[in-house]
Amino acid sequence: MRITLEELCKRVGGRLDGPPGLEISGVAGIREARSHQITFVAQSRYLPDLKDTAAGAVILREDVECRLPSIRVEDPYVAFLFVLRAFARPARDYFAPGIHASAVIDPTAELGANLRIGAGVVIDRGCRIGDDTMIGAGSVLMADVQVGSASILYPNVTIREDSEIGERCILHSGAVIGTDGFGFAPHEGIRHKIPQIGRVVIEDDVEIGANTCVDRATMGITRIHRGTKLDNLVQIAHNVTVGSNTVISAQTGVSGSATIGSGAVLGGQVGVGGHLSVGDRVMVGGQSGITGNIADDQTLFGTPARDHGEWRRLNVHFGRLSRYARELAELRQRVADLEGKIDAAPSENS
Repeated sequence: MRITLEELCKRVGGRLDGPPGLEISGVAGIREARSHQITFVAQSRYLPDLKDTAAGAVILREDVECRLPSIRVEDPYVAFLFVLRAFARPARDYFAPGIHASAVIDPTAELGANLRIGAGVVIDRGCRIGDDTMIGAGSVLMADVQVGSASILYPNVTIREDSEIGERCILHSGAVIGTDGFGFAPHEGIRHKIPQIGRVVIEDDVEIGANTCVDRATMGITRIHRGTKLDNLVQIAHNVTVGSNTVISAQTGVSGSATIGSGAVLGGQVGVGGHLSVGDRVMVGGQSGITGNIADDQTLFGTPARDHGEWRRLNVHFGRLSRYARELAELRQRVADLEGKIDAAPSENS
């Protein structure tokens, strides 16, 4: 595929600074790019690489000087996203048209138009699949699962009974939706399994990473609201609600009945305790532990999670604890020495 610089400029809504007919056949990072590729610079730390890059063109802000043909935009990172889309091979190309002969589909399942269903797929009774949806090889949809139109299930996705997936969702390989919540009741020295009779609802435009698990509710619904993105290896427990347009990074675990607000960002390996509430637009740094309710618009870090500014100040003191302990011991000794001198001093009546 070759696209002219002028056409790329139109796609990103920028200003062209270079030959409009220059043909670009790919994209790459600024250090790896070649003469037929376009790159971008969004952060000032990469500006020194401009003088050495072999790229044929670059996406830049208006205020950056550059010898190369360029597309000038307000936000180079977002513009580069649209350029990547222009060159990306559509997911549809990786799914063969039609239904593979080895797929096992119950006669009661309702199938939409223009489906692409791979080898070894199992679609159980009562399932409903919307138009233009693609289901990769080895995926299993148990009874009464619903999948909306134009969704993509990559190979080896498992969706348990009565779960609902919205439109334009993307589920990556190994994702498991609707597995049992982790619930046991101790009685006479034995932990008895609590039946998990609820369901999972994944709303429209949600993306779920590889090997991520979303547990069904004990009763009611575990819900992921529209536009939310879950990274690989995320655990969403039973009866959790995640708001819209929230981002949760890899290896984060959200315990049962917790609520995550809309527009929140949780870094990698964050832990959220059960029955807690994390507000809208909250940002939590990686490896933080949420042990209490968090109001809207907070930026937190650490375990237990604290305001980021407070955490930075405390972290400075953590690094000085040995010195503080030594100084405190010296001060205590000086006080003891002074008290000893006072006790030893003669009184006026002696």
